[in-house]
Amino acid sequence: MAEVCREVQEWIEEQIEQPIETWENQQEQRCRNEPCNWWMLCLNKLFCWLVWVLVKVVRWVLVTVGKWVTRIVCEIINVIVSVVAAIVTLVLSIPILGGILRTILNWLTEIFWRIVGIFDFLGSLVGIRPRKRMYVGVLIPKRDGRAIATEADVMPQILKAQDLYDRLCNIKLVYTGACEAAIDAPDDALTPSCDVGGFFSDWWIGGSYYEFASTFCKFSDGFRRVTGYGGQIIVIVVDNVEPDSATFLTMGCSFASTHNYVVVEAPANPAIAAHEIGHACWLGHDEDDNGNLMWPSTLAADPTLSNWQVSLVRWSKHCVYF
Repeated sequence: MAEVCREVQEWIEEQIEQPIETWENQQEQRCRNEPCNWWMLCLNKLFCWLVWVLVKVVRWVLVTVGKWVTRIVCEIINVIVSVVAAIVTLVLSIPILGGILRTILNWLTEIFWRIVGIFDFLGSLVGIRPRKRMYVGVLIPKRDGRAIATEADVMPQILKAQDLYDRLCNIKLVYTGACEAAIDAPDDALTPSCDVGGFFSDWWIGGSYYEFASTFCKFSDGFRRVTGYGGQIIVIVVDNVEPDSATFLTMGCSFASTHNYVVVEAPANPAIAAHEIGHACWLGHDEDDNGNLMWPSTLAADPTLSNWQVSLVRWSKHCVYF
């Protein structure tokens, strides 16, 4: 909701305020250059300035005042829904019960928004792809009171993901910043497993920690994550993704629509986060094309996505127009 409030204000500034200000400047110059017709007692010049003053006053009232009234109302609503969402996500952070509930909730919201967006998906398949956006943030756990990594460690992955999704899918990946968790992470959260056991272990302490830390680190996004529409994909930095190996596959992990987060090692291959975000948007591995972003081993320098994959990503509940 906070992002929506900010974007509404930016839209007003860019689409309404700036064009009007441009017109005001042009009108001011026109009035300065307007010749004074003495036979009209210079009323033509006076009328020109009156129009300029009137538009300036109207613009101030409708745009400037309206913009801040909209922002204040939006922020009040944001606080209310964020508090409600925080209560829900705290319930979802309860071990076992919360894990089962958030798994069910995440899949229900995924299916619902897929149904709602079916025509957008079909349009994408035939090449109709207006600009969309996804929100991505970073969560850095702590050990012994200190963050296990820095924002700089994971930024190459964020920048690579922004570039790839922009070029391949016409999606603006909006980076919402990095946040250090308020409390130390349990061992399970720092060395998650990316296998069937890892899926179910996420219902236990490690997954509960991720949900609890996300509630406070991404407080203003709670409502979107609960309802599913445009919820951030939170990139969580971990020490090691198990089972341990030197392959690209085990530098990150995602359980698709089951979670609103992915885990990555940092520093790591710059394309890791982009690959895991693909999984979060329903993309499986492509084991036939080593140039594809979803190839399960070391990626090409400039990976690609098929038309079907692009359409699946754009169809995700995380990918929205506003």
